[in-house]
Amino acid sequence: MSHPQSLATFTPEYPADSLEFFPFGENKKRLLIGTYQLIESTNGSASPKDAQRRIGRIHVCDVVEEDERSVVSIVERQRIETSAIFDIKWSYNKVSGKELVGVACASGEISVYQANNSNISNSDGADGMDDIGVLSRLCTAQDAGDLESTTMCCSLDWSNRLAAENTPQIAASQSDGTVRILGFAESRVETLQRWQAHDLEAWITGFDYWHTSVVYSGGDDARLKAWDMRMDPALPILNSRHHSAGVCSIQSNFHRQHLLATGGYDETVCVWDTRSMRRPLAEHSVGGGVWRLKWHPQDPSLLLVAAMYNGFHVLKVDAAIDGVQTAAATSIRQVSSFMDHESIAYGADWCQTHDGGKSGWLAGSCSFYDRSVHLWRQE
Repeated sequence: MSHPQSLATFTPEYPADSLEFFPFGENKKRLLIGTYQLIESTNGSASPKDAQRRIGRIHVCDVVEEDERSVVSIVERQRIETSAIFDIKWSYNKVSGKELVGVACASGEISVYQANNSNISNSDGADGMDDIGVLSRLCTAQDAGDLESTTMCCSLDWSNRLAAENTPQIAASQSDGTVRILGFAESRVETLQRWQAHDLEAWITGFDYWHTSVVYSGGDDARLKAWDMRMDPALPILNSRHHSAGVCSIQSNFHRQHLLATGGYDETVCVWDTRSMRRPLAEHSVGGGVWRLKWHPQDPSLLLVAAMYNGFHVLKVDAAIDGVQTAAATSIRQVSSFMDHESIAYGADWCQTHDGGKSGWLAGSCSFYDRSVHLWRQE
C-alpha cells in the first residue's frame, strides 16, 4: 500500500470541509474550496437564530506547476463570501452552454454559480487574485425562506452527470431530515418537491446517474433509503439499516451501471448492486467515519474516501462489470492512505485530468480544525 507525500498546501482562514476540481476545458487544474465558520454570539439574550452565525467562503484556486512533475503551490484566484458551506458539486455537463456549480449552505439555501469560460489563471490581480471573477452567482433557490430558520442544507447532487440536460434537477438533503428536488431552468432554481425522508439529519443525497428518477438518501437515523420520483415520495422503494450508524456519503458509479458506494459513521464503505439491495456486494472498514466518497474520473475501480478521524484513502473495488454481480466476485482493498492532515477529514476530490508524463493521479483533500488543504498523487 502506498503512502503519498504532500505536494502543496493551502490554509484558508476558516475551517475547510469541501473540495471540488473544475471539470471543464483548460481549467481542470483549478479547484474550489468550501469553508465553514461558526460564530457564537456574546449576547446571552439573543434568539436561537441570532445566538450562532455560520459564515463561509468559496476559495477559487489554481494548481501551479513549475515543471512536469512538481506541484509548486496552490494559488488563490478568487474569494467569495457566503453562508457556511456544507457541500459543493459541479454539474459535469454544461447547461445551455453554461459551466455551473451548486453550493449547499448552512442557511438552507442552494446557490448556483456560473464559471467564467475564459482561462484567466495568469491574471495579475491584487494579492494574486483576479480582477474579474472566476465564479459569479447565477441564482439561489427562491423558496429558501420557507424553511425553518435553523434548517441547514447538508448536501446536493445534479441529475445530469451522464447526459446533458437544459433543465437538470438538483437533489438536496436538509438537517431537518427532509430531501428536496429542485429544478434548474433559464438561470433560475426552484423547489419542485420536498418530503420528510429521515427522522434525524439527512446528511447526504445523490441520484442514480443511470436512472435519474431514482434518488438515494442517508441520514443520522442510520437509514439508507431510495426514492422513485415517479411515485409517492412518502414511500421509499428502499429502507435499509445495514449501516449501524448514520449514513453520510453516497455516490453512484458513473462508469458502471448498477454500482453504488455508501459510507457512514460506522466507519464502513459498502458497495452495492442496485438491482439487489438486500446486502452489499462487499464492505471495507476505513477506521473513521466516511464523510465523502468519490469515484475516479477514469478508472471505474478506484474510490476516494474521506474518513473523518482517520485520514484519506483510496480503495480498489474489483466487481463484475457485466452480468449479475455477486459478493463472491466483488472485493475491496485499500491501495493508498494519505495521513498528513491533523484534523477531521471532510472534503476530497480527484483532479479531472491527468498528464501522461506524471507518476500518479492528482488528488486534493481538506480537513476542518487545522484549516488544511493538501495536494497529493495516487501512485
